[in-house]
Amino acid sequence: MARILVVEDSPESLELMAYLLEAAGHSVTRAATLARALAELRHTALDAVVCDLHLTGASGLDLLRSVRSEPGLADLAIVAVTAAAGLDLPRRARALGFDEFLRKPIEPRSFAREIEQALRRSVERVLSERRSASADACGLAG
Repeated sequence: MARILVVEDSPESLELMAYLLEAAGHSVTRAATLARALAELRHTALDAVVCDLHLTGASGLDLLRSVRSEPGLADLAIVAVTAAAGLDLPRRARALGFDEFLRKPIEPRSFAREIEQALRRSVERVLSERRSASADACGLAG
């Protein structure tokens, strides 16, 4: 069971995503604004964030930057969700630092599984980065 923060300004989408994740056995915290999401991140132990790219008055990219810049939060898996069009959006989202990219409308049958896969990839990424940093520190790299 993962502890997941869902950040979405559409009440219907927020509740749908939260419901699907809870039905899959995860603990879900909800936030409708960037400010609320940041407060939850700083005061709640979480494993992942699912965030709409377009929030009222902010963006998922603002959240991504905040999370990646804070040492205690930088390793969280962050999944971007959006209804925006664009063939290269998944590639761009990953290049910016999102662990996964999902398009709206979300597919209820596969949503929780896609989030779980993003969590696994995030853990693998963090472990790989730590192994690399450890090898560098010991003079084993290169």
